[in-house]
Amino acid sequence: MPADLVATAAAAEPDAPGPHQAQDQIRRLAWLHFANDLTLDFITPLLTALVNVGWIGLMEGAADGIGQVLKLVTGRASDRQGVRAPWVRSGYVINAIARPLIGIGMVLGWPLWVVACRIGDRVGKGVRGSATDALVADWADRDDRVRAFARMRTMDHLGATLGGLAAAAAAYVIALRHLWIAVCALVVVTLWVAHLARGLTDRRRVPVAPVTGTGTAAPGATPPVGWWPRSKALRAPLLAIGVATMATKLSPLLVLAQVAGLPAHAQQAPWPLWQVCLGWAALGLVQAGAAALAGLMTIRLGAAGMARLGWLAGAVIFVGLAQCHGWGLVLAGAAFGILVGFTEGAEKTWIADRAATSERSLSFGALAVVTAITGLLGNALFGWLLVTWGPKAFLVMALIAILGVLTSLGAGRSVPVTPAAS
Repeated sequence: MPADLVATAAAAEPDAPGPHQAQDQIRRLAWLHFANDLTLDFITPLLTALVNVGWIGLMEGAADGIGQVLKLVTGRASDRQGVRAPWVRSGYVINAIARPLIGIGMVLGWPLWVVACRIGDRVGKGVRGSATDALVADWADRDDRVRAFARMRTMDHLGATLGGLAAAAAAYVIALRHLWIAVCALVVVTLWVAHLARGLTDRRRVPVAPVTGTGTAAPGATPPVGWWPRSKALRAPLLAIGVATMATKLSPLLVLAQVAGLPAHAQQAPWPLWQVCLGWAALGLVQAGAAALAGLMTIRLGAAGMARLGWLAGAVIFVGLAQCHGWGLVLAGAAFGILVGFTEGAEKTWIADRAATSERSLSFGALAVVTAITGLLGNALFGWLLVTWGPKAFLVMALIAILGVLTSLGAGRSVPVTPAAS
């Protein structure tokens, strides 16, 4: 894109949307979140039957790391071009295509094909991730933004719940060697995703008025020149989220594997595949309820306060996972969904409130990189500790979550930032 067009796109602010236009775009994005997680969480618990548990953490960490780092690149490109929708459409379509292809690896018995499709799926998330969050923030203003992010998380987890239930039903009814048929049937959802994505549009922008007497655009209206957000207001939140992420972004598959008795040090007999899928669905339902509740609480507590509350709840849950057995362990595992539901929307709202409009996608990309690095470190550390210490590894995660809370105390409350003030 030519430099003058880039400057024009960045030196602009959102125009007032037409009647029901914002609601339509937020609703469409919410259903895309639902459809995307339906297919994702249909596939994910079935991976425990295809990939050795010892490799799950590495596979998930590497795939997620690739997708998260890609968010920085695509987020910067989205800001420089001044558009979000094309990136969002492309990413969702890549996700929707990659997942049914896993069925080929299942029918042919090619684990490496499954892993490659999983990484391809994360590439799709990397293409759309930052732009999707920025598009939500573009279409929603102030308190509506809190509700919008909470709605996205709620629809995410409701889709995950339905996907897990469908996986449980398929694993119970269909023999393992024929599960590829159910996976290939996800092409129906692929068509639905394509239909929803087709209707996405960017919020129209109008040029920002130049500062009186200067003839230039207001500060903060220029396009991002580097690969990292310039706003100092983002430094403290990114640091706090990064520290907490080492514990809070622990792979739910690892938690489920511990609860279901899949690791070698577990005391109970392993669950059958359909029961693992059912546990995954229950986790998604808890996450959906927690995300909906978090949306209401964030308006009162602020995004920073809600994030801290979620991290503290996570520390308590980790202690439960370390100490409980039997049904107590099952309940503690389900409660892990509270941690995810409480923190995801709050963290993104915190960043959205601090970021300038001209580098909003870049800011979400920076968040993705920080969480990718610290999340990979946390998952690798936990995987090693789980093999070495057993369930006591969760106590280390509890300490890291508390450290995240302490780090965040200097970050202050999230305050909306206008492009001119950043």
